[in-house]
Amino acid sequence: MRYFIWLLVLSLSLPACAQRKLPRQPKASAKPAQVTEPVLVFQRTPCFGTCPAYTATIFADGRVEYDGQRFVTLLGKHTLRLPVATVQEMLAEAKRIDFNSLQERYSRNTSDLPATIITVHPVGQPAKTVSAEEGYPEKLQGYINYLKAKLDPLADTRPTE
Repeated sequence: MRYFIWLLVLSLSLPACAQRKLPRQPKASAKPAQVTEPVLVFQRTPCFGTCPAYTATIFADGRVEYDGQRFVTLLGKHTLRLPVATVQEMLAEAKRIDFNSLQERYSRNTSDLPATIITVHPVGQPAKTVSAEEGYPEKLQGYINYLKAKLDPLADTRPTE
């Protein structure tokens, strides 16, 4: 009889135990997470003429999220690649010219000028954005020319017919 009572108690308590939820263990990721924050964004804005307009969002792994808007051969959104070494050189050049010391905006409010907007955001450091239309220092012009030389070939900025 004791055996029967013990079995009865055990069978009644099992469903209660089964309903308790154990905390889930997080799954170990097989591959490292993709870098989600860009380290550099280079944007050439439109003008009333035929100025190339595109945005290149660059990640540390060399991935480039490109969006061609106007007067570039490659229109629309595309994922492109740059060598990681090139991305590192771009960031090193920003550091060399002391990009963080630049003003946020260089403009004299002239209409119809395209702007170049650059955001530099090295991993683990704060982002800095500079908008350049006119009246900006020579070191910034040099950096803009440097970035154009690396990125314009991706956009293929030859005039379109």
